[in-house]
Amino acid sequence: MKRDYSIDAFRGIAILGMVFFTLTLRLSSNLPDILRHNSSGSVHLGDLVLPMFLFASGLSLAFFLNKKNMEEQKIFYRKVLGRFGKLALIGISLSIFSANGFLEMDEVMLSAILFIACVVLSRFDWKINLGFIFFVSLSYIVLIQLDKVGIFSGHYLGGYPAALYYLPVMLTGLLMGKGIISEGLWCRSNKIISWAIFIFFLFFMIFIPLDKIIVTPSFIMLSTLFCIISFSLIVIIIAHISSLKILQYIGRNPIIYWILMYVILLIPLRFYVEIYDMSIPLNVEWHIGILLSLGSMLLLFILYRFIDRIFISN
Repeated sequence: MKRDYSIDAFRGIAILGMVFFTLTLRLSSNLPDILRHNSSGSVHLGDLVLPMFLFASGLSLAFFLNKKNMEEQKIFYRKVLGRFGKLALIGISLSIFSANGFLEMDEVMLSAILFIACVVLSRFDWKINLGFIFFVSLSYIVLIQLDKVGIFSGHYLGGYPAALYYLPVMLTGLLMGKGIISEGLWCRSNKIISWAIFIFFLFFMIFIPLDKIIVTPSFIMLSTLFCIISFSLIVIIIAHISSLKILQYIGRNPIIYWILMYVILLIPLRFYVEIYDMSIPLNVEWHIGILLSLGSMLLLFILYRFIDRIFISN
């Protein structure tokens, strides 16, 4: 199991998907249904790319934690706090643009919160964590019965309370990553985890319909199941498609790609629409919006490559 090829390629796909949908949704207001995002009463392909990134981060975290036995405890915790601090600082810095409010939770801040939570939960057996995933999701049904789901409304990604309900995605990635390290992708524990997630999904669908506009366990279980299947396919085909090495390259430092998108494109766009009293999304035809998004992604890759070669690789 080669971490660099599978996990980073999977994370590369996720970050490219996130960038594509983030750009396209800001350019076009007449997108076809398949490209819509955050629509009430439904789940679309674009809704699954953030969970893919979180799942890949959980897989990567398993390899990060596997190194702790070779390091002093103080050094390890310093690295954990350092990684959390970097992610949180980026999230705070971008929050006014990425989450529509200073200190609001965006994708990077969500990753930071889940990173710390998974580091803590990694100390427990996978069976205990699987039970934790179930009861976290079950608590949402309690919120529905108490009519308290309003705590998620009015905030990007559902706000900080919603972080708990995204946790099962990254935690499942972590659990499967630990299984991969010890015994391989389809070891006994990973098979049980995969079947359990499938059963959880069916169970919660009975009580809560799929609806991305509110954070729901049915959506999270579907996302986690989708991630397990997608990652398994990546592992199978990665050795046969050399072009996926580009995705692996992007997936090594996906946060840089994300920051470039805001600094180069979205923050200037935000000032542009405010100066000319316009609104987002712009009224660009959807097919033109897609072409502009793809062109922007190519531009970001060129800048990403330049930064990596000048400031990181050397």
